[in-house]
Amino acid sequence: MRKWVIFISAFLLIAGCPSQDTEAPRQSHYDKVSQEIERLKAESLDTTLTEGNIGIVINMLSVSSNEYSAVDSLWRYTDQNIHIVKRPETFRRSGLKIGIAGKEFKGRLDIIKKQLTSSEETELFIVVSEGYPGYISIGREIAVPRFYYLGRWYSRVDYQFVQAGKSLKVLARKLANGWVEMELTPVFSKFLSNGGDIELTELSTRVVALPGQSVILGQVDTAEENVATALFSSGKGAKKKHTLIVVTARVN
Repeated sequence: MRKWVIFISAFLLIAGCPSQDTEAPRQSHYDKVSQEIERLKAESLDTTLTEGNIGIVINMLSVSSNEYSAVDSLWRYTDQNIHIVKRPETFRRSGLKIGIAGKEFKGRLDIIKKQLTSSEETELFIVVSEGYPGYISIGREIAVPRFYYLGRWYSRVDYQFVQAGKSLKVLARKLANGWVEMELTPVFSKFLSNGGDIELTELSTRVVALPGQSVILGQVDTAEENVATALFSSGKGAKKKHTLIVVTARVN
C-alpha cells in the first residue's frame, strides 16, 4: 500500500496537481548534470587509480573580459600562502596567481557559474605515476612580444598571437603524512625558433594539499601583458577570454 501512495504522489507532482504535503524543491538541469558528471568522474577514478598512481582532475572555466571580475572574486575563498620553488620576485612579475581552495570555494564557484551569461567549461582527467610528469594542456594560442625599432631604440612594443601550445607540467608525489605534493611548471610548446619547447623552470611552484583539495591557478591583473596573460588568456579585443584553472589530486 505504501508503494502505491508514493507512486501516486509522484505522479500528481509531475502532472502539476496540488498536494497537501510539503513538496521537495525540484533539481535544476544544471544540478542534475553536475551530479551525473561527479558520478562518472568517481567511476573513472575508481577504475584507473592503481597503487603508485595519482589522478589529477582539471577544471578550466573561461569567461569574457566583462565577466572576469565575478570569477576573480573567488580568490577571496583561497589561501595564497604557496611555497615558490625558486625566485619569488620573478614569480610576482609573471602575473601568476596560485592558491589552495577554502571550504567555501566550491559553493561560491557553483553560484557564479549559474550567474555567468557566457562561459566555457572544460574538464580533463590525467593519471600520473609518482615522480613522473604529466601535462595539463591549456590551449594553443598565446601572445608574444614584437618590438618596433626606430634607429637604435625601439619605438614601441606590441603583442601578436601565434599558434603555440601552452600547458602546465605536473610532477606529483604522495607524502608520508597522506598529503599530496605537486610541482607546477609553465611550458610553451613549439615556441622556440627550432620548434622546441620552453619550460619556465624559474616559475615552478610547489603546492602541498590534502587529497581532494583543489589548487587554483589564474592571473593577477588582466590588464598587463605577462606570462600569466599568455597562459590564461586567448583572443583579443571584445573576444578576449580569461581562464581560471582548478586542479585536484586524487589517490586510491
